[in-house]
Amino acid sequence: MGNVLSAYKTADCVLCVGDLGHLKGLTLSRAETNQALVRRFLNIPYVLPPTGPYRWRIPRKLPSEYSYGSEASPRDCTKFGSICPQPNYTQLGNHAFSKYDESSCLILNIWTPAGHPPEQGWPVMLWLHGGWLQVGDPSVDPNMDPTELIAEGGLQCVFVAAAYRLSVLGFLASKELAEEAATTNEKAFGNYGLWDQYAALEWLHHHVHHFGGNPDQLTLSGRSAGAYSTHAIASHDLLLHPGHPALYYRRLVMYSNAIPANPKTLDEVQPQFDELVAAFQIPSSFTGSEKLEILRSKPALEIVDKIMDFENHTFRPVLDGQFFPVDLFSRYLKGDFAKEFKRRAMSLLIGEVRDEETLYRQTNPPHDLSSLYKEVGNYYSPAVTKVMVNAYVDRQVNAAGAHPDPDPDIDYWKKLPVSDGQVRAPSRLLVTLLRDGGVPLSRVHRYMINWRPSFVEKHTPKEFGVSHAADKPIWNFSIMHGPTADEENTMRAWIKDLVNFVHGNPFDYGTRDWDEHKVLNPDGSFSISKDLKWQYLTQVADEMCTAS
Repeated sequence: MGNVLSAYKTADCVLCVGDLGHLKGLTLSRAETNQALVRRFLNIPYVLPPTGPYRWRIPRKLPSEYSYGSEASPRDCTKFGSICPQPNYTQLGNHAFSKYDESSCLILNIWTPAGHPPEQGWPVMLWLHGGWLQVGDPSVDPNMDPTELIAEGGLQCVFVAAAYRLSVLGFLASKELAEEAATTNEKAFGNYGLWDQYAALEWLHHHVHHFGGNPDQLTLSGRSAGAYSTHAIASHDLLLHPGHPALYYRRLVMYSNAIPANPKTLDEVQPQFDELVAAFQIPSSFTGSEKLEILRSKPALEIVDKIMDFENHTFRPVLDGQFFPVDLFSRYLKGDFAKEFKRRAMSLLIGEVRDEETLYRQTNPPHDLSSLYKEVGNYYSPAVTKVMVNAYVDRQVNAAGAHPDPDPDIDYWKKLPVSDGQVRAPSRLLVTLLRDGGVPLSRVHRYMINWRPSFVEKHTPKEFGVSHAADKPIWNFSIMHGPTADEENTMRAWIKDLVNFVHGNPFDYGTRDWDEHKVLNPDGSFSISKDLKWQYLTQVADEMCTAS
């Protein structure tokens, strides 16, 4: 979330968060009229710091005696805070290392409409940022500031952006960590970033009413890794707690991602831990406890710097039996997820942009078959990796003419396996599973964005086309970037569906069959169209499932 204060007048405001004390935030008002539009509270801790012996442990809730501050001396929540340590992928515009701080990064940034909430409270939208689960933050990107979405776009909800642990600090898993978890009765090992997100969700359930939000009207949302996380949290609840009376969220928004296959097993991720131990020259003969003690003594930034040269440099979720059931995809295919989704009367908004692959190929792009195996293998098990390489290299599965190729001179196998595997195939798989489970089409809304507004040229090369995450300013109604009058009208019209979705308002999305999606066309018009990629991508998804 970025800083758009230059467009507004600001004034301090103080909010009581019940027994947790008081926060000082900002009220943002229209400069010309002094009309209060949005309140913003930043850098709010939702769990205790994951440092020292608590690195690579599940998050600890704030104790009952914890206080943000008194009414006379509230916690200063007027400025963005630190972000979670992460690898320095400079080509993605990473931020200065001086802003990284493991001890203070697990925070929430919260925006609310100004004024009194309705009797039932405003709906709530929890946002989980993207970045492959390796990078990103909820605090810096100006394309993702929801101020204008709330103030000018009509969303009128409590918008909450959560930070979570990333990369090696958020997703390291090993037998040593599993053994330690068993001795501490935590049981959970790995997936620490996902447990952080779930802790944020629980914090909101208990405290968002202080911000005017209705905890029973919560939308769980995210882009890219945030969409994967949204799917993961829903899988945790719907598969491991079926029939549970507690319902933290009713709606899912998933931009450009879903779970494509079973996460790797503990045996499959163990080499990453061993590589980390070797990188710090820790003798392999040391006990698990000794290895962990040394690793926990190392500065966080030194650890994330080490992994840049690893053979397996991408740290992802693990099939642990605690956050994910060990038979995750078997449960999907049996219909358990869809059955519970239907029982809870949940809804889904999901889709993608036209040229997802052009950004994916910028990060560790494969140069030959060997490097393709390594790159795809960072995401998937060896069995799924073999299926993906076979599909795209040996059989060259693809839908000819499915969309204009912005990089026709680059072999499609160098750019499509990850974008199809992470975004396109799993989203269609999820939709087909919901369809087969009896979820009505009126609760599943698919979209495709083929439109590239002119102001995107300032941030994204033209040859990228409508690339992964290029839809950020569209969904967030970021008119701070200076769209033309026609572009602003297009953006305003497009987000009406999002506004209705988050508010739970009935609306006709327009699709009449499962292989249709709503399209934002290159000229800014809307249409309901057949999905040209449906056949080959559902085939890829089926093959990935079979290999999981």
